[in-house]
Amino acid sequence: MNIFLVEDERWALAELKTLFQCYEQEHRIFAFENGEDALTAAARTKPHLVLTDINMPGMDGLELISELNKTDPSIKGIILSVHDEFEYARQGVKMGVTDYLLKPVRKDVLYTSIDKALNGIRSDHKQLEERTNWSITQMLFGSGTADADLAASFYERKYLMALLLLGNWEASRGWQDTGISNLELRSRLVYGSVQEQDIHCLDLDSRRKIILVPVTADSAKCGMESNLISLFQRMDERVQMSYAFKNEHEKINKRFSFLTRKLEDHMRLGMPTLIAPDAKTTDVDIGGIWDKVRIMETHFGQGDLRRGTEMIQKIAQELKRKEITLRQIQAFVRDVLYSLQYKWLSSQQGRMDLGQAHDDHYTSLNGLASYEELTEWLCAKIMKLYPSRENKDMKPKNLIPLLMQWIHSNYQHNICLQQFAADHHVSLGYLSKLFKSQTGGTFSDYLIHYRIGKAKILLTEGMERLSDVSSLVGYEDAKHFSHLFKKIVGETPQAYAKRTK
Repeated sequence: MNIFLVEDERWALAELKTLFQCYEQEHRIFAFENGEDALTAAARTKPHLVLTDINMPGMDGLELISELNKTDPSIKGIILSVHDEFEYARQGVKMGVTDYLLKPVRKDVLYTSIDKALNGIRSDHKQLEERTNWSITQMLFGSGTADADLAASFYERKYLMALLLLGNWEASRGWQDTGISNLELRSRLVYGSVQEQDIHCLDLDSRRKIILVPVTADSAKCGMESNLISLFQRMDERVQMSYAFKNEHEKINKRFSFLTRKLEDHMRLGMPTLIAPDAKTTDVDIGGIWDKVRIMETHFGQGDLRRGTEMIQKIAQELKRKEITLRQIQAFVRDVLYSLQYKWLSSQQGRMDLGQAHDDHYTSLNGLASYEELTEWLCAKIMKLYPSRENKDMKPKNLIPLLMQWIHSNYQHNICLQQFAADHHVSLGYLSKLFKSQTGGTFSDYLIHYRIGKAKILLTEGMERLSDVSSLVGYEDAKHFSHLFKKIVGETPQAYAKRTK
């Protein structure tokens, strides 16, 4: 906060500046020898608290606080005086004066009064911010319950608006996991005469933020836009950001809808995306990837899960290389799964109602935040199609897709191949050979690599405690987990997390 010290006697002002050094770490202290200078400075930098002598030549303390309150009634004041005058105190209370201290004031009394005033200001600011943020949220979503005066103010002013999405619409990681505060974002967007308290930054949910910066002049637009772009570039996160300018006499929900559409059309998977107001929607040619889809389909149809899985990985890598939008990925994946399901149902001469599955695929993709997650999700979806093609008398080769699904669902627990073999009435030796012939590796190796893959996702998403990561992927011994991780990845979990953060 900004604290103004106003005292006409230089030695007394110097003493106050010394006493207030303990507040400089959290607040900005400004000192003035008269009320006129303090009032002039307030036009550039808003004070939150004013500590002033009451008897000064020219503008006295009460006059100063009165003038400041005309522009902003939230400014609080503390009066210093050598006179114990009730009338002074009575007038001061009307102007937002929180205390009336008699000189010479003891240091402990002064600090108690200042701390009480600052706490009161914080409480007032928090309540005001909560009311304002609630009204902004109502306006963004087109509700008519917002504060009328505030709605009129936003309608009449120009704003630079930005919508920030962390990861994806339904990704598990939220802003609370990043350590990035709204206060920090606001401080980076201060520009020209726009101060931090003029900027609004609020959470719409765990993944979305909205930022509104008032535009004081058209000439400032370029600088404000540069500030916003710089903020995006300094974020060490997979943030999707769309921004635009809201014009005068334009409702903010109209501009918010525009920003949301921009995100839906242009955001990319697993990488940050900055979307300018004039960004155009373009689709990348991915026709060649369908050849890999046909090969993948053949491998899975023949029960060769290893080659089928490898082809899915190549498909995901090709999509990543082309840097296509998430919207186009969603369309491609839905077409792939739709095609596979259609061929199966056609071969069975059954009723083909794929609408629900089509919608489910679209919704599920909104929870993915990286190509690694996309690869895993595709593998699970496609492998799930093939065991279901058989009747109750499960053919031996179709046990392996079922086993892999079992691993994917239970990797956090203590699982073993013997358990699965017993549950499905098949010999352990036969199941081991069958697994290796279809996947190219052992059950143990597959389980370890799958767990380590999950651990990499957790570390990339910001989980820091090694014991937590270890436990969540099925290892109670963190040291053993760290040893396996380094053996497979080539570096320790800590080093991997630092490199990919």
